Amino acid sequence: MSTARRPQIYHCEVVHRRLRPLRRAFRYRVFMLDVDPDALDGVARNCRGLSHNRFNLFSIRDADHIDLGLPGGIRPNLAAWLADRGRTLAPEDSLRLLTFPSCLGYGFNPVSFHYITPADGSPPYAVAEVVNTFREMKLYLVEPGANGAPAARMPKNFYVSPFSDPGDDFDFRLGIPDAGWRVRIDNLDSGGLVLTSAIRGSAVPLTSGRLLWCAVKYPLLSVKIISLIHWHALKMWLARVPFFRKSERREAQTEVLRPHGNTREPK
Repeated sequence: MSTARRPQIYHCEVVHRRLRPLRRAFRYRVFMLDVDPDALDGVARNCRGLSHNRFNLFSIRDADHIDLGLPGGIRPNLAAWLADRGRTLAPEDSLRLLTFPSCLGYGFNPVSFHYITPADGSPPYAVAEVVNTFREMKLYLVEPGANGAPAARMPKNFYVSPFSDPGDDFDFRLGIPDAGWRVRIDNLDSGGLVLTSAIRGSAVPLTSGRLLWCAVKYPLLSVKIISLIHWHALKMWLARVPFFRKSERREAQTEVLRPHGNTREPK
């Protein structure tokens, strides 16, 4: 099993810019936790206000992440998913999860990132875990790019927003978390860039005091995130931006975990 890392808080700015069919941009401040999934029980014991799989001010729940029905939490489920794609997650490989914690029992993670650093010294890779407002989940394996950081363009094949085609592409550029951290995810169609999303964060060690300050600085974190998503979707709808109904593009929604009724194959 990987050696536990010191957990961190990333104070982040999230920026979304839409370029077509009309230009829109918004940004907001949030925080994310950077933790070793294998050490979550110990992290929670040492940090007041944080729990693992239990109610608290903030909590990280295994069920909010990849769950293929295997016992043992995040690592064995992620390892099984990776094995199906030709990747081996060895016990000695380092694993870190960057995610939004649940707040007062309510959680919504639009995106989380599993970073894997192989023990053999090869470059780190990542699995991006994207969740839509139907609570469906899609995972994307992002291999190391030319500069050694995870980067790849691939079909989206997921209903993320009614204002982007599930058949578009995602272009992931995932920085390696350090004192600073940057992520960019572009949505592209046949005509080029449609929407870009970015996260820029700076790290501080996770302590009880800092986590409690996050509750003041970012009140009701999960409610804030889901509310902003719906608020900006409403503004897009009022601007008469064309949209896709989820049931219209079922063929472009593949390998979806926790599928909603409009995604499941008909019997």
